[in-house]
Amino acid sequence: MYLWNRQFVVSPARFWEGLEAISTAVAYSNSNSDYDFNIWLPAGVGTLGAVGISSQVADFAPFADEMAARAADPEFQALGSAIGPCLAQNPEDILNRIAHVAGDRGDVPAVSALIGWQAHPADLKKAIGFAVEMAEYQHGVHGHTVAVGTSMWGTPNGITMIASYDSVAEFEAASDAIQAEGSFLDRMEAGAVGRAETIQSWVMRRII
Repeated sequence: MYLWNRQFVVSPARFWEGLEAISTAVAYSNSNSDYDFNIWLPAGVGTLGAVGISSQVADFAPFADEMAARAADPEFQALGSAIGPCLAQNPEDILNRIAHVAGDRGDVPAVSALIGWQAHPADLKKAIGFAVEMAEYQHGVHGHTVAVGTSMWGTPNGITMIASYDSVAEFEAASDAIQAEGSFLDRMEAGAVGRAETIQSWVMRRII
């Protein structure tokens, strides 16, 4: 199982125009392919203009063929052309192989909290082990599903932890529970080997 993600940064001056163009292209893809694509926006905190698209993918090769078919579709080309002028930079694709799931995978959540980093190649095994342990710990504290994804392509040696919630309120309560439990900082310190100093985090709300 994979999680494919495309990250857009839309120009603030053309954000609503860009979001509408992305939404139209995604709706077309959902109606004309065997894959379901979801659109995500920061839940109040994040990069201004950030828009994410994701899809859960069982096997990558058929998905890549489907993406190629969409790119060759004149109608989809026109929809994609409407997105380009609204972007502040080129979009980036990330393909995460789901290496571990703490809890039930379930349906696509309403809110996702993601933490990602890029490990040094020599530390990759330890970094994956740390992420799996942290996923199990967090699930054990708050009960929500936490998945661990690894990426060799797009972001080499990439690690992503993805926690699933039904609402921002659930995310907030889960975060408070982790802090109240008391061992989070100790676990971070003990697992320092295999993690990069720079870690990115997002809280994203699904709009489609």
